[in-house]
Order: sequence, then structure tokens, then C-alpha cells
Amino acid sequence: MEWQPVLRELHLYGGARVFNGTDPKVNIQPSALSGKLASITINSYSSLYSDIKGLGLKAVGCDFFETEEEVKGFAPPLWRSINPAATPLWLCADQGQNWSFIANAAFMQKSGLFCDIASRISHQIRACEWRLRQLSEAYSNQLNGRLLSKSFVANDRFMDGNTSLCYLALQSFLVDACTLRDYLSEFYSEATIRLHDSSAAKITSLSGLLKSWRTHLPQDKAGKELRASSLQDKWLYDLGAYRDLVVHVAPLANAEKTLLAFTKTIEFHGENIPAIQLPIPLKPAQVTKKRTTGEYFEDPNLNFARGLNYIQDMDSSRDALEYAHITMQQLGAICSSIAATSPFAPEIPIITPIDLKITKR
Repeated sequence: MEWQPVLRELHLYGGARVFNGTDPKVNIQPSALSGKLASITINSYSSLYSDIKGLGLKAVGCDFFETEEEVKGFAPPLWRSINPAATPLWLCADQGQNWSFIANAAFMQKSGLFCDIASRISHQIRACEWRLRQLSEAYSNQLNGRLLSKSFVANDRFMDGNTSLCYLALQSFLVDACTLRDYLSEFYSEATIRLHDSSAAKITSLSGLLKSWRTHLPQDKAGKELRASSLQDKWLYDLGAYRDLVVHVAPLANAEKTLLAFTKTIEFHGENIPAIQLPIPLKPAQVTKKRTTGEYFEDPNLNFARGLNYIQDMDSSRDALEYAHITMQQLGAICSSIAATSPFAPEIPIITPIDLKITKR
């Protein structure tokens, strides 16, 4: 494949970036701790993603800059999150389009309800992907701010003005991700339950769907996947627990221990590339339980005294950006499964020319 007239910026875990222009040269920023600029030569335009993965670097997604306005920041770039499984590479972007085609098919068949829900799902997939980009940008700002203000040493923990913005970006992702989850539940209910029984109760959330399954377990593939993912400690359960924690209980950054950013390095061709991690608790439901039962407040000196309640390491946590990226791809996969329940096959809109009549006044 010939090189395309587009600039690409890959977002890596930890806030680092990979830049590729209109030739095989690829630069990694920031520079290594030694001061050297890390660079490679890729095999082809399309091999960028597999070449980077083959070097052990984990990519969140890619910005595509096609115009001068996009490069200068006057217009947003085309952003796509990357599926680590590699097939399809642009899983979530593909699902955003697919659900817009389902909405079009429903519209052509004069089904306003299915058109509306499918349109909302298509919109929400794109919204969640953009929230993921905002989190990745917050990571980049956190990393660059640390490099500018301090000498960078691996395994340091710190907090500055960017740290809270990283957690705010994650909270926005969690809220939008759960909105998508509920839209998908509503569509599934309409397509597999109410389409055959109009007297069935209207369902607009995953919690409503789970209640209906207490007496009648799902028999189809998509329903089984949705239910299995919602069991305790599975990924949809955890997603809901994180969202409920930040919406109903406390900000994520200090819901339990006060969360700090951590410095780390990524090994690349014998060099160490600076990166950061932002921890989130592994068991959000347990954090909520401690607060709602009052257990968290039994020892104010431990939980509220300045300097005593900071997180010590990443061992009992997961990284916020890695979590959001993986969850985004899991949402893309469940979008694909539920799309298969649609009574309308996806239909690409066709724009046809019309005759224009010009009349003189």
C-alpha cells in the first residue's frame, strides 16, 4: 500500500506517543531517559500498528490528521481506539458505523423506536471512544508536566494539578460507558422480548434486564453474553460498580485511599521511555460497601489524617487508562453481539441526486 497523505499519532499506555508522517520513519516521544530520541522504520503504511505491537508497545488508539486545521488544533482529528486482538483493528469505530446503518434500516422500514435506539447507540459508541481519547490526553499532559518540572525517576509517586484531571476524565468515561450499556440493554429488550410480547414491561437499563432474567434466563447468544458479563466481579459488573461509586458515593481519586500518580519506564531497544500510571481500586463495590456501611468512617485518624492515607504502590490497583481501553473494546464486542439481534439488517444510506427546479421571482 502506498503511503497516505495523513499524519498519524499513536497513543501509548503511560502517556507516550508514536508519530508517523508520510514516510516509513516513526518517532517515539518523549525521548528516552538517556536523552536519545527513540525511532524506528516501519515496513509499510498499514504495518504501523503490528510493528509497534511487535516491539512490546501497547497502543490505546490513533489520531489521523488530514488537514492543516487538524494539525494546528483548530479541528478535531479522526480518532479510533485500537482493538488489542487486532481483528477487527477498529472494532469500536466499525460498530459506531454499523449501528448507524441499523438505524437507517429501521428508518427505511418506518420503525421509529428501533431507529431512535440504534442512533443513540451509534452516538454513544463514538462518545465513549472520545472519552477514552480525553483520558489518554490527560495522561500525556500528566507525563509531560512531570518531565518539565522534575527530574524523572521511575517508581516515584506524586500529585499535581494534572492528576485530578486524569481522574475526572476517567469518571466521564465511566458515566458514558454505562449509558451505552443501558442503551444496548434497551435495544436487546425491544428486539428479543417486546417485539414478540408487546405487553412485556419496558426496559431501559441493564438492571431492569437483569431483573427480568431472574425468572426467564436468556437463551440467545447475545443475552447469555450480556448476563455472564454482569455476574459479580465480571467486567460489566465492575464497570457499573465504578460508575455507581463516582456518581453516588465519592470521587474516585479519594473514595478509599488518596490516589497518586506513579512514574514508570517502558523498555525499548535498550532505552527507557518515561511513562506514568494512575491507579484505581480493583474492587470498587467493596469501596462503596465500606462507605455505605460506615466502616470507612470508624477511624478518622487513619482515613482522613493528612499524609497517612495515600496509596503506597500499584500492586493492589489497576491502571486507569489500561482499564478504560480494555473496557472500551469489551463494549465494542458486546455491541457486535447485540447488533445480531436486530430485526433490521444494517443498510448503508444511499444518496441519490434529485432534480432541482429553479423558478424566477
